Amino acid sequence: MSKEKQTRNAEATKAVILEAAEKLFAEKGFAGTSVREISEKAGVSGPLIMFHFKSKEGVYEAVKAAIMERYAGSKRPVLDVGIPASEFLREFVEAMFAFYRDNPSMLRLSKWDNLAGEQDPWPGEDEWHHMYEEYFLQAQARGEIRADLTPMNIFSFITGSAHVWWEYHDHFLRHDENQGRGGEADARFLNELTGFVLRGLSPGPGDLE
Repeated sequence: MSKEKQTRNAEATKAVILEAAEKLFAEKGFAGTSVREISEKAGVSGPLIMFHFKSKEGVYEAVKAAIMERYAGSKRPVLDVGIPASEFLREFVEAMFAFYRDNPSMLRLSKWDNLAGEQDPWPGEDEWHHMYEEYFLQAQARGEIRADLTPMNIFSFITGSAHVWWEYHDHFLRHDENQGRGGEADARFLNELTGFVLRGLSPGPGDLE
């Protein structure tokens, strides 16, 4: 077998392991999941899992890294200081809304981490935060968004809103029948969140609308 084919096979095996592990960690948490369960679900031997990831902790970190890589590969706003704030914010809200919708396991993993008192950043998370903070600082310097807000809080307002909507999605819809159902309620929330962000960050009345 050629080295190239061996590499492809190894990457395919790792992908199978990570897919199985992500489902189990999301369902049962880190502490509640064993390497044996991952092995059985993935159809891969425990020693081979250890060969690729060294430990259960290594598998867990690799799962979180894979989720962050999905974000890096998803449709998201280009971090270019030349993009007007109104355009960037619309795209950012839409991207966060879609990413949390499409990655429910991330929500569950975050909840398990919180219950365990685990607050360390995910792989690559600090770098993303820094890039978004830098964009918001530049937009504030250009006078395109309010200068009295902390850039990290702007990031948190938007991502937190998307996170909470999808984490408690079914509860919200049951609680308020006026929300509508399914896609109708989601579209309404996204539209209202976008308007809220644009108006709330505007340096003057209607500047970002």
